[in-house]
Amino acid sequence: MKNRLISSSTLIIIGVLIILFPLYILPVCPPPESVVTPVDTMSHSMSNAMNGVSGELAHSGHMHASTGKIMKCFWTARAEIGIGCLVIAVGALLLISRTAFVRIGLSMATACISLLAAAIPTILIGVCSNEMMRCNMGSKPALVLLSGLLFIASAVNIYYLNKKTKNR
Repeated sequence: MKNRLISSSTLIIIGVLIILFPLYILPVCPPPESVVTPVDTMSHSMSNAMNGVSGELAHSGHMHASTGKIMKCFWTARAEIGIGCLVIAVGALLLISRTAFVRIGLSMATACISLLAAAIPTILIGVCSNEMMRCNMGSKPALVLLSGLLFIASAVNIYYLNKKTKNR
């Protein structure tokens, strides 16, 4: 019971940190603000004229929101939210799982998840190309460090549970 509590709480804490770091603790670049722009008046004035609606009335209530370029680090943060939720779910499963072999399998899966969590900001999606951006200086190293801690915690749990099952 002691191992289940320690290992599951460690994974849950790391999962929460993986979610919080790119969002609040060391945030990535924010998405661009939505800019409201009017719709193309030529295409809508033709259709509105056919329907008997004046151009001013039709144009005044019809606006579209457009966004600028969204940085890669924004998508990295979104992906890490999913990874963090997955780690929290595995941590909860470790807590309720009674057999050591299932917990070994969950820990092996978490070790693989930690490699994915490290690959997202470094290889798969990445962060901004400017080295002076806050995502490069804060979020990326923090996520790689948390991924390393997750891998170490999983490996230690695998080793402990493997040794425990061989002693039976």
